[in-house]
Amino acid sequence: MKRTLTFLSILVVISFYLTNCNSGVKNAEKESANEHEELIVEEKTDCSDVHWSHHHGEEGPENWKNLCDDFLPCGGQAQSPINIVTQDIVEGNQLRKIEVGYKTSDVEIINNGHTVQFNITGENRLMLNNKEYDLLQFHYHAKSEHEIDGEQYPIEVHFVHKNTDSDYAVLGIMYKEGAENKLFAEYLSKFPENGGKYEGEGELNLSSLLPSNLDYYYYSGSLTTPPCSEIVTWYVFKEPLEASEEQIEQFSEILHDNYRPVMPLNGREVFSYSH
Repeated sequence: MKRTLTFLSILVVISFYLTNCNSGVKNAEKESANEHEELIVEEKTDCSDVHWSHHHGEEGPENWKNLCDDFLPCGGQAQSPINIVTQDIVEGNQLRKIEVGYKTSDVEIINNGHTVQFNITGENRLMLNNKEYDLLQFHYHAKSEHEIDGEQYPIEVHFVHKNTDSDYAVLGIMYKEGAENKLFAEYLSKFPENGGKYEGEGELNLSSLLPSNLDYYYYSGSLTTPPCSEIVTWYVFKEPLEASEEQIEQFSEILHDNYRPVMPLNGREVFSYSH
């Protein structure tokens, strides 16, 4: 009997020891995992060096929201671009004519790896529905980001304006194949193709870069590149501009399909303004 009790006591001690060891290992693994998770979160907080792409894959549009904490809005409910379905358009009775206060700007063209962009100097403004916005820059996408009734155009330009840090307005203008474009004829050959900057002499007449007809589609959306902040009112012009077949081909070779696919409306309405 004493021998049996001694044997049972030894089993109890061993069992207690193994249980505590396993518990300690699990706790250590859990602490290590938590530390690793915290490290990942900390690394994702600064998005300045996070690489993203317009092309399908781990860094592509479908995964932007997972690349960095500040990119989480890319998975939001009011994202841009969209497909504008003209039969579903609502007449924007409260919308107003765009008042153009553009003047001139120096010529500074950059290729930032995602687009070719003209930076703007001087005071160039628009009055949009009783609010004044400053023009910051305009840049290009090939193919277009917005679609009209499912049609994607070969080029789209975005004129980016700011009222406050939480209030941006972007003009979206499509290009179709047609006559040679004067701006492209002068500067397309000077576009930096693999990053870098070009600074030219002379000035840009900015108002000449808009269509003659300023009728537009209007909706609330977002930036179309990370961080995809939902702080943009969009004015997508109904009248496209023109560029020659050769100019469009040259653009496509430089920009490499730098467009985000269309996003769902999620209940948003698209309004129409016609003067």
